[in-house]
Amino acid sequence: MAAQQTPASGTPAISLHDFTDIDHSPEPTYVAALEAFDRLPLLRELKALAIERTAIGPGRRVLDVGCGFGLETLRLAPLVQPGGAVSGIDLSAEFIAEAVRRAEAQGLHVDLATGDAQHLPFPDDAFDVTRIERVLIYLDDPDRALAEMVRVTRPGGRIAIIAPDFDTNTVNVPDAALVRAVLAHEADTSVVNPRLVRDLRGKLEDLGLEDVELASRMVVFSPDLGAQYFGGLGPAAARDGVIDVDAGQRWTSTVAELHRTGRLFGAIGYYLVTASVPG
Repeated sequence: MAAQQTPASGTPAISLHDFTDIDHSPEPTYVAALEAFDRLPLLRELKALAIERTAIGPGRRVLDVGCGFGLETLRLAPLVQPGGAVSGIDLSAEFIAEAVRRAEAQGLHVDLATGDAQHLPFPDDAFDVTRIERVLIYLDDPDRALAEMVRVTRPGGRIAIIAPDFDTNTVNVPDAALVRAVLAHEADTSVVNPRLVRDLRGKLEDLGLEDVELASRMVVFSPDLGAQYFGGLGPAAARDGVIDVDAGQRWTSTVAELHRTGRLFGAIGYYLVTASVPG
C-alpha cells in the first residue's frame, strides 16, 4: 500500500480508504498521520472529557476497542493505578505489535490483543469503562459492536464513543461549488458509516443505556495534516468522475498554495457520546 503523492506539492497524501486495509503493513506515513491527528488540541479536549465523564481513575478496568497502536490506551494505563487495568484490542496484528513495543518501552503493563470489535473476546461484565474512538465508522455492523461493548461492561459501568460526522468536513478552497462536490464525495465514499454519529443517542437508548450525554468539538487540522488529507480529495473525486480532471488539478494546486502561504484551513466535527449501563 503506497501513499499517494499530491501532484502539485509532492506531499504524501492520506486517504481514509486505506485505513480500512491498513493491517498487515501500516506504513510510516499513516502512523505519523494518526499521531499528528491524535495531537490536535480540540480532539484532545474530547478525549479528556471522555475520561472525566466515564470517571476513569485508580482501580478501574478499562477496555479500549480499536486501540490501534495504543496512543490513548497507553495514556490511560497510569490513570487506573493503583489496582486497575487497561486492555486494548484491534483487528490489526501489526498495530498491536507496535502497541506492545511502545508499552514495553514505557514500562507499562497493558493487556493488548488482536480481535474484532463486533465479536469482543471478553466475558460479560468484564470492564468498568469501555471506549471506542474513530472505529464504528469503518465497521460493517456497528450495531453489533455497540451491543458487544454493552455486554462486556458491568452494570453501572460507562461507555464512551468518539466519532466524526463527515458532512461537517470543511476547507477554505474558494470555489464553493467545487468544495461542495468534493466534500460530498468524500462523505459518501470514504468510510462505511460517515453519518453514524447522528443516530448514536437513539442506538444507545435502544440498548437500554441511561444518562446519555453528547459533546462536540470542531477539530481544526494542523496545516501539514490538512494538506495531506484535503489535498488528496480533489483527485479522488476526479478519478470517480464527480468532477473533471482539470477541476481535480485545480483543487490540488489550490490546497498546495494555501498550505505554502500558511493560509490553509480545514476542520471536521467530532462528537463524544457517553452513557451508563443500567445498574
